[in-house]
Amino acid sequence: MRLNAATNGAMRILMACREDRSLAMPDMARQLGLGEAIVLKTCQELTRAGFITGRRGRGGGYRLAKPSDKITVMEIIELFEPKENLFPCRLNLSGECRIIALCKLRRACERAYAAFRGALDNLTLADLSFEEL
Repeated sequence: MRLNAATNGAMRILMACREDRSLAMPDMARQLGLGEAIVLKTCQELTRAGFITGRRGRGGGYRLAKPSDKITVMEIIELFEPKENLFPCRLNLSGECRIIALCKLRRACERAYAAFRGALDNLTLADLSFEEL
């Protein structure tokens, strides 16, 4: 599985944010090596989803809106990744596959996806957060 750039950026932003202090957008962009436009767009989406809050002006910036141990990695992936099947069947793109009942590849991919989800459903932002930037 490969996460798209928006998901990667969102995870990095959330890993840098804290509940107890704000991180200004320009500082965040510089520290994470991301463009300011990308950080701003991603922070807006994270704010709309309720993961961070932002405040303008002196002493402003972004901070976590809820405890980091209450945010799962899978929540972020679901927010930024396309809603399509991560392991789509490519045998017959025009309709239903003729061998779906017999296809071992599809079942193996479904098991892999369930394992992927299971691992990330239990992984929280607290498990990944930076000690200090």
